[in-house]
Amino acid sequence: MTIKKEFELKQHSFEWEWKSMSFETWKLAMQADSSIRLQRWDNVLLFTTCIDKNPRPGTDFLPLMIDYRESYSAAGRIAWAVYRRREAKASEAATLYARMADRALRPMFPKWMINSIVVSITPLSLDHTMEMDVATIVGSSLSVMAAWLPFDGPVGAVQIWYIDGKYLINPDKEQLNNSLFNLLLAGKKGSINMIECGAKEVPESILKQAFEIWQKEIDKICDIQSEFLNKLLITPQEVVFNKPSQEVIAYISNILTEDKLNALTGNSKVPFNNLFDQYNSQVLELCSEKIQDPELTDFTESTVKMWVFHVVKYFIRTRTIQTQKRLDDRWPLDIRSLYCEVANVPRVHWTWLFWRWDTQVLTTTTLWWPKDYLIYDDMENDDFKQRYFHHYNFPPFSVWEANTIRYVWRREIGHGKLAEKALMPVIPTKEEFPYSIRTVSECLGSGGSTSMWAVCGSTLSLMDAWVPIKKPVAGIAMWLMTKLDDNENIDKYVILNDLQWTEDFTWDMDFKVAGTRDGITAIQLDTKLKGISMDIVHETISRAIAGYNEIMDFMLQTIDKPRAQVWQYAPKIFIIKVAIDKIKEVIGKWWDVINKIIEDCGGIKIDFDDDGTCYLTHPDQAMIDKATAIIKEIVTDLEVGQEFDAKITRVEDYWLFVQLPKNKMWLCHISNLGQKYTTPLTNHFKIWERIKVKIKWIDHDGKIAVVKV
Repeated sequence: MTIKKEFELKQHSFEWEWKSMSFETWKLAMQADSSIRLQRWDNVLLFTTCIDKNPRPGTDFLPLMIDYRESYSAAGRIAWAVYRRREAKASEAATLYARMADRALRPMFPKWMINSIVVSITPLSLDHTMEMDVATIVGSSLSVMAAWLPFDGPVGAVQIWYIDGKYLINPDKEQLNNSLFNLLLAGKKGSINMIECGAKEVPESILKQAFEIWQKEIDKICDIQSEFLNKLLITPQEVVFNKPSQEVIAYISNILTEDKLNALTGNSKVPFNNLFDQYNSQVLELCSEKIQDPELTDFTESTVKMWVFHVVKYFIRTRTIQTQKRLDDRWPLDIRSLYCEVANVPRVHWTWLFWRWDTQVLTTTTLWWPKDYLIYDDMENDDFKQRYFHHYNFPPFSVWEANTIRYVWRREIGHGKLAEKALMPVIPTKEEFPYSIRTVSECLGSGGSTSMWAVCGSTLSLMDAWVPIKKPVAGIAMWLMTKLDDNENIDKYVILNDLQWTEDFTWDMDFKVAGTRDGITAIQLDTKLKGISMDIVHETISRAIAGYNEIMDFMLQTIDKPRAQVWQYAPKIFIIKVAIDKIKEVIGKWWDVINKIIEDCGGIKIDFDDDGTCYLTHPDQAMIDKATAIIKEIVTDLEVGQEFDAKITRVEDYWLFVQLPKNKMWLCHISNLGQKYTTPLTNHFKIWERIKVKIKWIDHDGKIAVVKV
């Protein structure tokens, strides 16, 4: 006899901003440490969390991985190449969803924890009405807590748009084009720890008001998560910490004296690194006997290095908070010396070099055919076309690492999308500027804030490329150093402009803001804290606007408006309108007509829109003019009274055969030549000679008579 499987299903359903939502567990993927099925309207995601109970000894970071796996079946599609037809590497959208969840969750785990944690997200159903970032963060938070890991949650998320003076919470996708901004915020009750925002020059006051609305919604979704978790019977997980013992802390702290730490100040990246490596080596040498002693298990190479790092970090933070003097002796709002240069590489359409201390970013702009846009074909997008796109590369040599470049990292995708988001509101429309536009930012040296210099570089490179952007955009990265009390609440803090690399490992908040003179276009916030207050957020935004405007003042000294003409090596575009019913005549049967035009005009690129707009693209203007004349000839209807500069193709005694548009050959009788000629006409006209003619009549069979003008 077959026995039916029985299980105890736990569910929780509720309404959130007019949309039904539910959590469910103890039914799917029961071998994972936790399994949560989240349904929001007709979107269903499965979240599982697994923890490695035996972490690798000596690990000095939290190995957390958020893995968003696409599923085309969830979207009701069979996609990818015909020879594969299965999901492959993560798309850009999936990568960005995973990054956002990681940024929201990572700060909430305890320090020194080293167990590997993998949160896997599997879409089961998509209705394409809403973006999945809110559900991704909320479901990941719930899954981690249901696994009963040490985690200071729940973490909530909310999406806010602003349309016609109203703030909308978690709206449908179709409304996005009408919104002034797309704001995603995450955090726990009472504080914020992640922001992602793209905006159309939003004023500071409107954005700050959205943050106030956010807090109420975050509190609501965090309370709902807690209600569901209270229904579960969960056994706390045992985790491993790799915190140095008090003996290790005291021993190393005595070695790194105040004189040694003070010697770190006033240095740029390379001298600082050399000195830091020297201290590491000295401490390891002094601790070598203790490390090799099998009875002193607290002394390992890993814990020694960790505490050297911690001592240096504590020194930099304390010095900055107490004296307001930074490691390089700048004041908090000072920006490092800058250098800008354009058009520094031949042949490349347009280039821009931004150099700020140790940071170098080279940004190029390439203009190409109107139809060579970027196509997004992923789980949520079916051939979505994008004219402007930005790519960001961060090679190992930019940070003095001897590694090869194998593939694009999540960080490169995230930073590239941030810069793209910042510039998108100022890119001209296709009608204003029909080119496909690609900018690429190559980080040649990293000393902090490379993503924001990619924003600045894109602005100058686009203007150097003759792209009529509506306004210049600049960006700046703001940073926070804090002193916490015994309850891990912020006791003192200092907000810093333009953090350099030598301060990079000391920050508690990385707050990137980009915009024009008239408003913000992009924001990205990451924190190492479990949350920051709205007061700090508001203060940072105000300082950031002043900071990026100061940088913009410097940028515009190099180039302050788009160039007057396109670069000689870039393609030129001419646009003509063709009646929709005439397009087939230009293409011809089996594409013979258009292929002949392309061949005769140096491989010219010819593209049509559905409304009959025809784009002719070629580096040589003469080829464009030639193709334009041919197409106009093909699509022009012949009418009585039209005049043409016609070519004689044959001469008889009493007739001239002339070539008219649309490849038509017709007769001009000797009586229509305008003066008395003697026969034969070969005495007066030659083949391929051109004469001015006018159409005299067209009969019902399409026969044409012309007269010489």
